Amino acid sequence: MLGIDEVCRGRAKWEFDEVTQSWRTVVDRWHVGFVDLSAGQGLLGQVEGRTAQVVADWLLARPKAWRKQVRFVAIDMCTVFKSAIRQALPHAQLVVDHFHVVQLANATVTGVRRRVTVQVRGRRGRKRQSRVGAAQPADPLSGPDGR
Repeated sequence: MLGIDEVCRGRAKWEFDEVTQSWRTVVDRWHVGFVDLSAGQGLLGQVEGRTAQVVADWLLARPKAWRKQVRFVAIDMCTVFKSAIRQALPHAQLVVDHFHVVQLANATVTGVRRRVTVQVRGRRGRKRQSRVGAAQPADPLSGPDGR
């Protein structure tokens, strides 16, 4: 079982290419880590950049026997990783790690909660928009004693 995820490491460094008259990345701030999820070997490798080609190149540099042993690959929901796995480990089954699934579910629930709150209570999420010291308007649905 192999795990693949990216990590942000510092700041990117750029330089101006006089030939192409454009900026190019000298140091990418993103790195991709490869970890052993089954045998407890921890970090197997790390590469600079997070493109499908960088990930596929690292995988294809491993011995063929090693690649054949990889049955499952846990990734976040990144299409870059999916593409690299399909190229370098076509026999492996992709698994989305639970952290990212729960994170996406929580973000979805929060979005729905916020939208419904705005629809029901107004822009600020309160039944009445009050200002400090301002008199509250009477609730038209309450009785004569304010209940």
